Amino acid sequence: MGRGCMHIGVLGINFKSAEIGIREFVSKACLKRFAKISETGRNYACVVLSTCNRTEIYFSANDLADAHSELLNILREEIFVPFEHKLYSYFGIDCFLHLAKVTSGLDSAIVAESEIQRQVKIAYEQTLLYYSLPSCMHYLFQKSLKLGKNIRSNFFLLQNQVSIAKILFEISQDLLDKLSTLPILFIGNSEINRRVIAYFKRKGVENLSLCTRSLSSATEMAQKHGLSLMAWEELCLWQNFPLVICGSNAPHYIVSQPKSEPTTRLVFDLSVPRNVDPSLSRHPQVTLLNMESLSPLIENRQKKNQIEIKEAELIILNGVQRYLHSFQQREKRVVVCA
Repeated sequence: MGRGCMHIGVLGINFKSAEIGIREFVSKACLKRFAKISETGRNYACVVLSTCNRTEIYFSANDLADAHSELLNILREEIFVPFEHKLYSYFGIDCFLHLAKVTSGLDSAIVAESEIQRQVKIAYEQTLLYYSLPSCMHYLFQKSLKLGKNIRSNFFLLQNQVSIAKILFEISQDLLDKLSTLPILFIGNSEINRRVIAYFKRKGVENLSLCTRSLSSATEMAQKHGLSLMAWEELCLWQNFPLVICGSNAPHYIVSQPKSEPTTRLVFDLSVPRNVDPSLSRHPQVTLLNMESLSPLIENRQKKNQIEIKEAELIILNGVQRYLHSFQQREKRVVVCA
C-alpha cells in the first residue's frame, strides 16, 4: 500500500439509492457472507455497516478496483435480481467524506439522528474482533466518529431535530382516537423501540407492552417505564393491540396476515429486513407503514433545515481535508524513519 495514500473505499446502498426490497436483499447477503467473517484468503479488509436505512461495506486494499470487483461478485452470488445500478461507490477522500457525513447524521433519513454514531462505532469495534485493520481504516473510522461527535456537540441543527419517535407519535394521534389510553405493543427490545417507548411515555401514553426474546434484558426498562412484558411465544397476540410498533432484528417476517379479525388498526415496521409481511397492508382494517413509507414524511419536515445542513457539510469537508493532510504527513514521516 502506497505511503501517504488512503487506500479506502465503500460500496453501499441506502434509502436514497434503492427501494426497501432491494435493500433487504443486500442486507441479507452481507449478513450471510460477512457477519461471521468466516472466509479466508481475501486481499482486503472490510467493515460492514448495516442499519434500517443502509448497508455499506468499507474496505481497504492495495488494489481498490480489484477488491471492489470481488465484493460485487460476492453479492452477485447471493442476489438474483438486478441490484448493481442501485449501489454507490466512493474511494479515497470521497469515502472519508461520505463516512463523516454518515456518522454525523447528515446522510440519514432523519438529519442529525444520533443512533447512527453508535452503530458506526459498534460496526468498527466488532470488526476488530476478527480483523487486524490497516492504519488507514483505523484513521478513517476514528476521525469520522470524532467529526460526527463534533457536529452534534457544537451545531445548532439539533435544536429542532425531527425524531422518528415524534413522527410515529404524531401519525398515531392522527389515525387513532384516544391514543393515551390505547393498549400499544412494541415488538423487539431494540434501541429504536426503546427511544419510541420513552417518547410515548413522556407524552402521557401509559398502556404499553413489550414482546421480546429475552425478558431478563428488558426488566429494568419495564420497571422504569411501567411496561407489561410478553414472552416471544406470545407474539401471536399482536392482533389484540390497536397499535403495533415492530423494531426487531429478526431475519424474516414475524407478523403476518391474522387468522381472525384483528383489533389492530395501525402497524409500524421499523425493521430492515422487514419483520411485517407487506401483504398485511392489503387488509381493509389495517394501515401498515414501514421505513420507506415514513421517509417522505420525514423529508418534508426537514426541508427548512437545508441551509444549516449545507453549513454542517462544509464544516465536515474542511475537517476531512485537514485530517487527510495530517494522515499523509504522518505516513511520510514513517517512510523517512524506516
